[in-house]
Amino acid sequence: MTAKNTSAPGPRTPPAGSPPDAADSASIPRVEAFEPARVRPWRFHNRAGSGMDEGSINQLADSIRRNGQQQPGLARRLPEGDTHAVEAIYGVRRLAACRAAGLPWQAEVREATLSDARCAALMHGENAHSEGVSPLENAVQWQAMLDQGVFPSQSALAADIGCHRGTVARAVRTARALFSEEWLAGLVRPVMHQFSGRSADRLADAVSAGRGLAEARRRARTLSPGHVPASYLYDALYGKARSTPIAQTLYERRRGKGGGGGVVAARILRDRQGGWSVTVKPHQQSPADLADLAEQVESLVQAETAAGTPVRLGRRIAASLSPDEVGSVPRSWLEGCVWAWANALGLNWDGMRCAVIAEILRTQPKGWEQAVVEASAAAESGDG
Repeated sequence: MTAKNTSAPGPRTPPAGSPPDAADSASIPRVEAFEPARVRPWRFHNRAGSGMDEGSINQLADSIRRNGQQQPGLARRLPEGDTHAVEAIYGVRRLAACRAAGLPWQAEVREATLSDARCAALMHGENAHSEGVSPLENAVQWQAMLDQGVFPSQSALAADIGCHRGTVARAVRTARALFSEEWLAGLVRPVMHQFSGRSADRLADAVSAGRGLAEARRRARTLSPGHVPASYLYDALYGKARSTPIAQTLYERRRGKGGGGGVVAARILRDRQGGWSVTVKPHQQSPADLADLAEQVESLVQAETAAGTPVRLGRRIAASLSPDEVGSVPRSWLEGCVWAWANALGLNWDGMRCAVIAEILRTQPKGWEQAVVEASAAAESGDG
């Protein structure tokens, strides 16, 4: 096992209504560092998708590279001879980011005698104060622990994690309904981290009532898993027929640390006809979030408008240089301007192509835009 001791903070205070078991109170947690390959997530962890998208993980990885892992996770030691050293009870997102950053993952380590029930209470308390886990992710975890006997009843689970029994009962009913049949589970599973409690309950109620199931199944066959956002899934299966195409989420950022649960602050959607739209709430994002959104939009615009890029280049040159200036400036300087403008527009032009366009611009017999378009076409075909 690859591990090293670091600082050793005092034990955490257990959540209210959740008395520690003997093994928990007897062991004082210490912080150790592990190679991510030696850590596996706990089988009942509840981060199915919240904050686990590639962009969010890479953002956290960059932060850990710069500033180190600011908050340790929680690990439970595994028996000797296991394929891994410990399992991550919480801090799974930090584990993924450390793996992406190529750095060890730090965690408070408890002994193998720590019960699953106690792990659940500790994880629930931690996630309540970190990037949001969706209600449906919690519901699926609660259902799994009840099914496998970690808790003897919904009341016991609610008492240990410190929430109302009615909340647990409703969540478990919703999870059972949404994953009762594969035609529905296949659509829900990829976007379960996007569901609000209300949207998950609404869809579960429709399924449980059994109304319109034949039509819902028929519609489900026309939908691509992961391409229908959670907020649209009810309408896609049960709503009135409409001409508005179902949209695929190209980019999404939610309010909170890095974009897990909560209210959508920015989103880029593409419909089945190829159109795309951007929704953004600037006041709910940091300057870094807005910069990331701008880069996403800029990349999409470049891809969608590639055919018009030479014309845009011609317009940029026309707005910057007059015909008289083109004839008087050094040719090497003009070639450099063409290269810089082309590069800014996403055109990967070499020096030869820029030289061809600079020479045509000196004569510009058909105007700026037409000159650049013709020069670009000639260079693409190899005639330049």
